[in-house]
This record gives sequence, C-alpha cells and structure tokens, in this order.
Amino acid sequence: MQKWWSLLFGAVLGASFLLFCVSPFIPGWWLPRNVASFGWEIDYLFYVILAFTGFFFVLTEAILVWAMYRYAYRPGHKAVYVEGNHRLEVAWTVVPALILLFIAFAQVKAWEHIKYQSRMPEPDQVVEVTAHQWEWRIRCPAKTEDFAANAKDSPEEKKDRQNKVRRWADAAQFDDLQHVPNYLHVWKGAKVKLFLKTQDVLHSLFFPHLRLKQDALPGKTIPMWFEATESNARFDSNAGRTVIDDGKEWEIACAELCGGGHYRMKGHLYVHRDRADYEAWLQHALDRQNSRQPVPTESSK
Repeated sequence: MQKWWSLLFGAVLGASFLLFCVSPFIPGWWLPRNVASFGWEIDYLFYVILAFTGFFFVLTEAILVWAMYRYAYRPGHKAVYVEGNHRLEVAWTVVPALILLFIAFAQVKAWEHIKYQSRMPEPDQVVEVTAHQWEWRIRCPAKTEDFAANAKDSPEEKKDRQNKVRRWADAAQFDDLQHVPNYLHVWKGAKVKLFLKTQDVLHSLFFPHLRLKQDALPGKTIPMWFEATESNARFDSNAGRTVIDDGKEWEIACAELCGGGHYRMKGHLYVHRDRADYEAWLQHALDRQNSRQPVPTESSK
C-alpha cells in the first residue's frame, strides 16, 4: 500500500509537467506577446533560466518519486544509516555555482542595454509617471519636439537637451498635459524615456508586453526607456477617443504589494500607429484639459 502513494504522487507530478509542456500552445497561458525592441533579450534569459531550473526540478522530482517507491516502509525492515557522499556534495555545490556564474555573465549585456543610464538612447518622447496609492499619474510635455533627439545636434546641444529633459522631469511645466490617470500614450517606434517617481510607498511599474519592470522608490526619480515595435491604438478624431485594436489591450501593472488597494492599481498602454496620430490625441487631451467645461472620464483616454 505504501508504494501506491509514490505512484499517485508521481502521476500528479507527471500530469503537471504535461500541462506545463502544452501551455505555450494555449492562448493566454504563456508569456504575453513581446512588443519591445529589447524584449527578445529578456525572453532569451527567461528561457535559459527556465531550461536550467526545469531540468533540475524534473530530475529532483523523479529521484524523489523513485526513492518513495524503492524505500517505502516495510514491516520488520531496519533502515540503513548513511553518513553522506563527499563527491556528490561537492558536485551539487560546484554545478549550481557554475550555472549561476554563466547566468550572471549572460545577463550583463541585457542589463547594460536596458538599465544603464549611460547606454539609454536619446529620446523621441519623454514622460513622467508618478505612483501613488492606488493609481499611476502620467505627465507629458505639450510640445514633444522640444525634447526629441536630433541627429544633427552638436555635443553641446545634445548636453543642453539632456539637461533640459532632466529639469523637466524634476519640475512640472505650466503647459504640460497633467496627471492623466492610468493611461500612457506613445507611438510606434518612438524611443520613450520615462521618469518614474512615487508619492508614498514602494511601487513597481510593470509593462508585461514590453518586458520592462522597475521599482519606484520614495525620494528617487528613476529613468527608464523602451521602444514599442507594434501599435495597438488609433485616435478617432470624430468620436474624440482612442480606439484599441481587437485583442491588443496592453496592461500597466503594479508588481509590488503597496497596500489594500494594490489590486486596483492597473493602467493601459496605448501605442499609436505613428507620431501624427499621437499628436492628434495629445492636442485633443490638451484642449480638454484647458477647457472650462466638464468632460466625461472616457474622453481623456
């Protein structure tokens, strides 16, 4: 009877493994679609780590099930005491150490490309995102071209523009599009530089489709960047609203437990088809902001 428990345990683990194997082929069960220029680097690291951990997990569980079956309780049989095996202990210490060392070197280039401020490309668009319990407040400049990169700039002009961007991130301008709640608008192909802040506790800004996540720390302004390679939205000037393409609703989430309303801290990423479409939305949003007439929430999207 004792051996049957090991078989049941093994059957459950086997079924779970098969379910895992088929999950990439079932819509909505695997990673969300990558729409970031550097997303493939993150996915590569994910699959490398998954291969290592998956292999050793399956191996460990197989040995466990075999041991449960082979050494099941037998009346009258006395267990043999084993002190250990030094060679085996050295092996299972050295092998994980080498794997971790490999992963450490493998992730350096991706981390450098995505996170190092000195390697971030010159932006086409700048945005400030401020977290607070429990929403994302987003600020955009009224004139995108004032901060956009220009290949013809001299080193001095480039440095002046970088300083201008930093000053804008530190203090709001009178003509900014202020505090759009939970809706980030960009356009396809734009190199977006995002400045992340928090007004209260720790939060974590997470774009699943962009493979980008960053903790927001009180008292810190943290730069991020991304470039979306696909669009999911267009601005309908007749209706005065943003229209989302079917099946392309891209979430902005908080990945840090930040209080009782954490579950409500959800936003949406709107990637317009081109800069002209984004500018049409921006002008509409600015007109609404500066209007003295009450505006339905829906029209600000």
